[in-house]
Amino acid sequence: MIRLLLLSLCLTAPFISKAEDTTIYKCIIKDIPTFSQTPCAKDAEIITLKTINVTKAYSSKLQSNKAPDTSVDSYLKIQQIDRDIKRLQLSIKEHQKEYAEKKQQINYMTQDKANRLGASSIADAIATKTASLKQSYEPAIKQAQQQIESLTQQKLQLKQP
Repeated sequence: MIRLLLLSLCLTAPFISKAEDTTIYKCIIKDIPTFSQTPCAKDAEIITLKTINVTKAYSSKLQSNKAPDTSVDSYLKIQQIDRDIKRLQLSIKEHQKEYAEKKQQINYMTQDKANRLGASSIADAIATKTASLKQSYEPAIKQAQQQIESLTQQKLQLKQP
């Protein structure tokens, strides 16, 4: 019986406890804000802190069946997606720049070099080398573009409520 009484007292104590406001004093000493339980100077500013019942404050939140707020998580994911998209766009630009530089070098083909490649003319050699070059850069560019499209879709899904 005594155990039951003690148990019930321990369980109800947080709900019965009387909440009191706490008073503190703020003083400026040598340009530094100082806080104290007692007045620390003649011009001390009185600050009253309201005490809240933690059990009551959080019990209503626990009882609600709302999903947790994911807006911060969504924002962070969107920021990461934006960074990934920019990185992929830079990668595409870099591939296109390399392709243009190498294509420009191919255009300086000589008849001797065309003969060594087994082409009948300079134009055939340029066309063959350009096609080969395009086959090496095109898949990487297409893959990056597909990744950008996929990330854009993910970003749109995160923005929807």
